[in-house]
Amino acid sequence: MSGKLLEANETIVLIPAVEINGVPNLIGDALVPLDAPTAAVINKWLANANTSVLANGGNISCAIKDDVKLEQTASSTDKDRTICSVGKSEMPTFYNFDASMNGFVDADPTAEGQFNLFRDLTFGPDVPYIIAQRVGYKSDVLAAAGQIWDFFYAWTDNPIPGHGDGTNMTIGETFIPKNLVHLRYTLAA
Repeated sequence: MSGKLLEANETIVLIPAVEINGVPNLIGDALVPLDAPTAAVINKWLANANTSVLANGGNISCAIKDDVKLEQTASSTDKDRTICSVGKSEMPTFYNFDASMNGFVDADPTAEGQFNLFRDLTFGPDVPYIIAQRVGYKSDVLAAAGQIWDFFYAWTDNPIPGHGDGTNMTIGETFIPKNLVHLRYTLAA
């Protein structure tokens, strides 16, 4: 049986990150490693859709166009073999992914809200984030045990303004993948 995604049932949260001994950690009230995210650290940022509350991360779901590309691509592999290897063996080395999105620009650059939150979070290059994505729930539903989330470790690149006659102004962000993902993770707490 297959299913279709119902409109407005996707959540994308930018969670600030820091590396400790090479391991990316989600920043919340405590540091949480990428391989063990919690509902508490997600909710700290999911509940923020206003630039004046927290300027380091937030729920950008309603600020971005429905053309998001956030998906795993073919992994890089190591084809080196030992003399005991049978057949053509390959070991995945890096988990590649694409992460790009276009956010709308608010008509008032001083207004508080998701459009300016997206602009503020993607203002320049080399800002580390864990991009958390959930499908199947409205974007304002808090994270809870049993929900399945995908996590992508990436840094921002230079934002690209988009504008044209009679179109909405946007900011394009193509994140720089850091080749660490945690896909289909079921929250325990």
